[in-house]
Amino acid sequence: MALTNTSTAAGGLGKTIGDAVIAFNHVNVMYPLVTVKQAARGSNSVQFSDWTKLTSSNVTAATQATATTAVAITSAARTATISEHVIEADVSDLVLMGSGDNVDSNAGPALGNAVAAKLDADLTALGTAFSQTAAGAGSSLGLSDVFNSMRLLRAAGAPMPYSLILSPKQIWGSKGIISLLHDDAVTGTNSKPMSLMGSKGEEAFQSGYVGSIAGFNIYWSDQINEDVGSGGDAAGFAMSKGGLGLGVGAEGLFRIRSERNEAARYTAYVAVGFWGEIEIKDTYGVYILSDVS
Repeated sequence: MALTNTSTAAGGLGKTIGDAVIAFNHVNVMYPLVTVKQAARGSNSVQFSDWTKLTSSNVTAATQATATTAVAITSAARTATISEHVIEADVSDLVLMGSGDNVDSNAGPALGNAVAAKLDADLTALGTAFSQTAAGAGSSLGLSDVFNSMRLLRAAGAPMPYSLILSPKQIWGSKGIISLLHDDAVTGTNSKPMSLMGSKGEEAFQSGYVGSIAGFNIYWSDQINEDVGSGGDAAGFAMSKGGLGLGVGAEGLFRIRSERNEAARYTAYVAVGFWGEIEIKDTYGVYILSDVS
């Protein structure tokens, strides 16, 4: 058992301290971007339907009062099985009594944030499974890759809005989106004024971020792998909301509780996430693997 004792929680012991500084993950990125369904009580799974696309070739010209050949409507079941995602911290009484760090109040948010980060990690990992791809290992991200992703999603009939979910380096790195919107190169020893790509370049230069580009809403997650296969490539992706599904437990997504162990003189803080994730429709997503090294 990893017990939080007076040696591991020394930050506020025996001191009058200011507000605690807690390192939080950037979380709650993916939940609004995927299809979410809560399991019914008595069920530990959620099923999503993936309908096969009907095209113009399925429609035939018919002669009046003549029967036509029926077309089968097919769908596949995609099942997300709910499982537990748990983090526990056991804090000794000496820490609780001797700390000015308000452990009681801070433990819950810290553990809850970790579970929320795990949710983002699970969902962003599914982005690597999309069979449609743009860019590639060892290739720098280009605006053409973003537009190609748009083309693939539109060709699949994926409903908008479209989301572009990238790693921090795929946005702010030297080979990221921001770098594509400005040019501050030098010629010889004479620097030239920074050139910007229209209003998006201005937005990037002023705010350090762009909220949308090429028809995509842009999001970032620090849970995305930025060293895939130890090759210095980041595993971003583009998708429509129907690409991924999230099944939520019958009693909700998160739960945080505490429990006393009087014999061992510590309080256990336990955060649990109840969910299962699944790819619903493969053509509603595009895997964007790009070099960020």
